[in-house]
Amino acid sequence: MDHIGRIQRAIDYIEQHLKDELTTESIADVAYFSMWHFQRVFGAIVGDSVKEYVRKRRLASALIDLTSTDR
Repeated sequence: MDHIGRIQRAIDYIEQHLKDELTTESIADVAYFSMWHFQRVFGAIVGDSVKEYVRKRRLASALIDLTSTDR
């Protein structure tokens, strides 16, 4: 599996567990990278750090919840 495929696997995992507690280590494990290497590859491919990506996705998910429900 290439780096892009492994990062996509990590992104899929993030999406499935967006409301759970996520650690960079657990996400790196899913992508079969060391944490250090995963952070470098993820940032190079996605353009954000892992934590920044998760934060942005959670904010986007909250926005959808707020605009599509009466909460």
